[in-house]
Amino acid sequence: MSILDSVITTQPGAPRITLYGKPGVGKSTLASHFPSPLFVLTEDNELPGIQALPIALSFNEIWKNIKALLALEEIPFKTIVIDSISKLDQLIVEYILEGEPIGKNGVKPSTLTAACGGYGAGYLKAASIHAAFKGLMDKFKERGICVIYVAHIGVIKHKAPDAEDFDIYSIIMNHEKSRAVYVDDVDGVFFCRLKSFTSETDSGRTLVRSTNDRVIMAGVSDGHVSKNRFNMPSEIKMSFDEIAKHIPYFNQEK
Repeated sequence: MSILDSVITTQPGAPRITLYGKPGVGKSTLASHFPSPLFVLTEDNELPGIQALPIALSFNEIWKNIKALLALEEIPFKTIVIDSISKLDQLIVEYILEGEPIGKNGVKPSTLTAACGGYGAGYLKAASIHAAFKGLMDKFKERGICVIYVAHIGVIKHKAPDAEDFDIYSIIMNHEKSRAVYVDDVDGVFFCRLKSFTSETDSGRTLVRSTNDRVIMAGVSDGHVSKNRFNMPSEIKMSFDEIAKHIPYFNQEK
């Protein structure tokens, strides 16, 4: 038997997408327009009319909810939305700190810096828990179910080896190692924002003005974290219909 006999033709898989942007830009609303979504909530997104599990108040609770969904023989949803992973990150930090033993000083560590013996071990543990959670969520992809991670926006310092450090927009997490879980191994990281333009005043000041048009930044940029594996334009209209045009999974023959 030749090795060539084992060659297969791969099929489009259900996408895993991270959405982030400023509060009120419409991240959760956009997620609600994906096919047949179920929201797994870690905070109240105040969207009316969606199907959602009750807000998880602990990491153990959300872990149990995901395991229970995966245990179903048939899952009656086509999209699972985690809203939000930024709040999930807080629950994971709480979970780690609650499990810490009382130290020699008679108190438990109160930060990840001091947790797990210090020296960055707390941050590594948080990242490993995020990776385990992400691995669990990837099982939905195996069953043809899209996964959406909604995240809050933050400004982080980018350390460039060949230039001065500069600030960029990214998702809020306790550390870069946890952030990477939802950036590196997903199919799209979409920065949701209002379309803006700059203008200069008579005094020489540069002003940034925003329109009411919402857009997604999907291409690689030095100013924000974003990417996609679908050969999408760098900027598209912020709507599911526009996203779906570029994702093969949503354009297969039924």
